[in-house]
Parts: sequence; structure tokens; C-alpha cells
Amino acid sequence: MKLRVGLALFAFVTFTTLSASAQMSEGEKKAAARAAYMEGIALQDKGSPAEALGRFEAAQKLFDAPTHLLHIAECQALTGKLVEASETYETLIRKPLGKDAPDAFVQAQEQGKAELAQLRQRIPTMRVTVRPEPEALQNLQITVNDKQMPVELVGIARPVNPGGYKITAAATGWGTSAPVDVEVKEREPKNVELVLEQGATGGVVVVGPATAGNAGSAGTPPPYEQPKPKPAPGSPSPAGLLLGIRPGVFIPFGEVTKNRSFDEFGTAGPGVGLDVVGRLARLFLLGGTLELTTLGAPSAFKRDTLAEVSTHTIYAGVLAGIMPNVDRVTFVADAGVGLRYLSRTLTLSTPDGSSTKTDEKYNGLELAISAGLSIPAGPIRIVPKAGLAFGQFTDRDCVRDATSSTTLTGCAGDTTKIASASHTIVNLVVGLYYHVDFSKKAGSASASRFFTTASAL
Repeated sequence: MKLRVGLALFAFVTFTTLSASAQMSEGEKKAAARAAYMEGIALQDKGSPAEALGRFEAAQKLFDAPTHLLHIAECQALTGKLVEASETYETLIRKPLGKDAPDAFVQAQEQGKAELAQLRQRIPTMRVTVRPEPEALQNLQITVNDKQMPVELVGIARPVNPGGYKITAAATGWGTSAPVDVEVKEREPKNVELVLEQGATGGVVVVGPATAGNAGSAGTPPPYEQPKPKPAPGSPSPAGLLLGIRPGVFIPFGEVTKNRSFDEFGTAGPGVGLDVVGRLARLFLLGGTLELTTLGAPSAFKRDTLAEVSTHTIYAGVLAGIMPNVDRVTFVADAGVGLRYLSRTLTLSTPDGSSTKTDEKYNGLELAISAGLSIPAGPIRIVPKAGLAFGQFTDRDCVRDATSSTTLTGCAGDTTKIASASHTIVNLVVGLYYHVDFSKKAGSASASRFFTTASAL
């Protein structure tokens, strides 16, 4: 009677549990899968892949998703289950995805392909052979770790997980005297030859590498010490910020005003640019720049007296450009518009010791273009570039006799229009930019994975 009551109670509980599971809505299943997935991510990040594996497997049972399969395979590999991990990866990369599949699913498949290629190199093999030949034995049985190995696998190098194995063999009238311990390391092709003797006495086991070149495999760490495979290099993160400085040489050409060449104001000189540039939608650039330049001494200045000239320019503007892949060596180009200020201080000295000092200031719009290469070096991007700036000085802010403070033109708040002329400034620079990746700074790896999966489920 008690047995019947117990069986009835067990059946009732089982039926109730199954009914509750069957009654879960799709939304509830997805929410439960997401919760299990996030617990798995947290455990995997803390270095507990064995516990994380159970969470990912639970998430996969509730909702079939490539992102779940990817982490199941990773945790299997981290716990030494390399053969199981390879099969999970195979399932992942062969899973058909529709044309409207979420980006997270597509990225999981691509990452799975790259990680599987690395994993295959780690999987060892074990080839078991028997003497006498199996055809000469009756009722041959081979056990590996207390599990029977199909006789058809004798002589075949099959993939196995790294670790220790106990192997025995027995046949009618033949056998090994004791289990044989075999240690298989990652990447190692292991040959195991079992020599059976009649009466199961004096059995000999010969264990050795398949090739003499395997000696180096002995130093391979156990699977749980292996570094996690790095994801395949793919497209750059969606957004970032480039903060940089670009020293270089600036070479002016053309005229400052009509019939007054730039050579009367200054020649090639050093300068430096300060840039703040945002990176949007993976490849587009948008930002601002400030450029300070000290020009060299004029090479064409008409005078009958001794003269000293000091010329500086300041350029401030905005720019837009492209950088296809911030994480690799890539082409970079930009164009912008801004305002350039030119300031010249002229000191004239006469033989009798007197001198006059004049300040001149001009400003005008410029169109700037540049192109070069971006070379990543950790968080730094080295960007050698060449650029051109085209413009005209359309206003003269001030011409003042600095010695006597006498106003020659302007300087009273009203700008004086000048006879404008075109000029070009060539720049050769090497930029050093610190790259802030918003996708990495936005939160931890767990949070990033959460949003990826949340958008996919």
C-alpha cells in the first residue's frame, strides 16, 4: 500500500512539474534564459567555467541561441572537455541563420569559427593497438576508464580529451595483468600498444609518442590553465574618441594681401595641432582642431634698414573624415573648415639707433584637407599625414605702431577690408592620438555581453 502511495505521489509531482514547464510562455522562457545566461557570464568572468557551463546549458534548453552555444563551447574547452567543445562549435557554425538574424548571432558564429580553428590544434589523439592482432583473438574487449571501447577503433587515432586513462584488454585465454595508466597531454598524438599474454599473466604495455618530435608537448599546460582563445579580429567597435597632438612643419605659399607675398611675412616653420575627434558608426570622424604655428624668417622683405620679423598663425576649425578600422593599420582622411589668424610684428632699426615697431593682424576662412595612415600601438594611434589649407585673408584687424601706440589703420574695433589674395599652407605632421573605446569604457565585459544577448533574444 505504501509503495502505491509513493508511486502515485511521485507521478503527481512529475506531472505537475512538467505541466508548469509546458505552461511557460515564450516571454517567460526568454527571460529565464537571459537570467541563466547572465549568471553564466558572471561565473565565467570570475574563473568558474564548470559552474558557468551549467548555466549556459540551462539557457540553451530554454531558448536556442548561437550566443549560448558559443559560451557552452568556451566553458567546455576551459574545463578540459576539448572533444565536446569541438562538437558544440560545429553545431554553432553549422546552425542556419536567416537573413534577418540579429548581429549578435552572426558575430557568435564568426567568433565560433575562429575559436574552433584554435581549439582543433589543442585536441590530442590516442591510438590503441593490440598484440596479437585482433583477428587472432576471440571475444576481445578493451576498456578505457571503465568504459568499453568499440573494437572497430583499434588502430585508429581518435580525438580524446587531455588527462589520465586506465586501459585494460581481455580476450578468451588472453589479457593484461593490470590496468595500464596513460597520461595524454594537449596537442599530443599518443600511441598505446597493448601486448596480451595467455593466461592474463605478464602482460606488457608499450606507451609512446607517435613521432619523435612530440617531446616538446610535455610542457603544454593542462587545459584549465590554457588562455581563453581570443576572438577573431573583426570590425572595430561602433564609437570612440581620439585625443591627440600633431607636431609638424607648416609651409606657406601665395599672398597675404594683393601684391604682398607670404615670403614677406614668413617661411616654413614648426607648429603643433591639438585635436579632439569623435569616432562614429565605426568609421566616421567628427571633431575640432586648434593649430599654432611659428613661421620662419621672411625670405623676401624690401627694406633699406635693419629689420626683425616675428610671425605667428592660429587656426581653429571643425573637421569630418573617415578611418575604416581604428584597430588596424588603415587609411585616414579628413576635410574641414576654419578661421586662420595671422599676426606679424615688424621691428625696423636705423643706423642712428632709432627703431619703430609695427603689429599687423589678419584673419580669413580656410578649407583644409589631409590624408595619411593610422598605425595602432596599444591605445595610441600614430598618424603620419600630409595636408593642404586653402584660404584668403579678408579682414585686417589692426595695424599699429607698437613703439608710439599710434593707430595706423583699424584697431578701434572696426575691421578694415583689404585687397584679398589666395594663399596655401602645406603641412607635414605626425599625430599621436590616445584612443578611448566607448564600447570598452561603457561597462564591464558582463554588461557588454548582457546588452548583446538582450538585443538578440
